[in-house]
Amino acid sequence: MPIHSFQLLIHSSLDYIEVRISINKKDPILDLLKQDLCDIGYESFTEEEMLISAFIPSNVYSKKKFDICAKLYTSFIDSIKYINHPHQNWNELWESNFDSININDSCVIRASFHAPQNLKYEIIIDPDMSFGTGHHQTTRLIAKDLFSHSITNKKVLDFGCGTGILSIIAEKLDASSVDAIDIDQNAIVNARSNARKNKCKKIRFYNGDGQQLPNTAYDLIIANINKNVIIEQFNFLYKVMKNQTLILFSGFFDFDINSIENLGQQYGLITLYSSLENNWALLVMKFK
Repeated sequence: MPIHSFQLLIHSSLDYIEVRISINKKDPILDLLKQDLCDIGYESFTEEEMLISAFIPSNVYSKKKFDICAKLYTSFIDSIKYINHPHQNWNELWESNFDSININDSCVIRASFHAPQNLKYEIIIDPDMSFGTGHHQTTRLIAKDLFSHSITNKKVLDFGCGTGILSIIAEKLDASSVDAIDIDQNAIVNARSNARKNKCKKIRFYNGDGQQLPNTAYDLIIANINKNVIIEQFNFLYKVMKNQTLILFSGFFDFDINSIENLGQQYGLITLYSSLENNWALLVMKFK
C-alpha cells in the first residue's frame, strides 16, 4: 500500500494500530473525519481510491473512542478493519514509498533524500503533513495551473498553505510577495522549514483563518481548502480582492463546482475555466 497521505509525521519507535476504513463515496466531509481522529490521537493517514487508513500508537488506541467518532460518518463507511503493526522503522518505510512528482517538464517536487533532476524548478518538500506534497490531486492541479499564469511582480495569497508548496512555487515564479496562512500551527512550522530549504525570501507566514489576513489586496489568491471552509471564509477572501484578482479554488469534488461558482458570482466573480483530476476539481475565477 503506497504511503503518501500522512497528516503528521509518524514516530519511528512505536507499535501502531492501523484502522482501515472502506468508504462508499468521496466527500470533502471525510476531511473532518480525519481531523476528528487527530483529536483522539491518530497521527497519520494514507488514502487510496476508496480507502482511508488511520494510524495510532497502540498505547493510545481506544476502540470506544473510535466508534464514537466514526458514528457521525456511518453513511460514508462500508467496512472497518483493524491491523496491528509491530515495531518497525516507519520513517524508512515512508521514505521508500514517497516518490518525486514531475509537475511539468521544468518542475519537480521531491524530498531532500531524492536525487536532483537538474530541472529549472526543483521544489524540496519534507512534509510533516502530506496534503501539499504534490501527491494529492488538488495540489497537483493548482501547481500545474500556476505555470499557465504570469505571476511576475504579483502579490499572492496562499490561503490554507499546508506544507507551503504552492507558496514556494509562486515565489519561484517571481511573485513580488507571498502571504501564506493556515489554521494549523504544525503546518506553519513545517511550511517555514520547507521555505528555508528552498531559499525563499518573500513568503510571510500567518497562523489563523481569514480574520488574521493582512490588510492588503492580492493579484492572485490560492485557496486549496475544502468546500465548507471556502464558504465559511469567502467574505474574508472577498475583502482582499481587487479588480482583476485571479482566484484558484480547489480542495473539492466536481459536483461542488456549481455551488462554489454560484457563491463567487454573488460576490462579482466570473468563471474562467475548471479542470479535473480523478473527480477532484480546480475552479479558476476572476474578480471584476
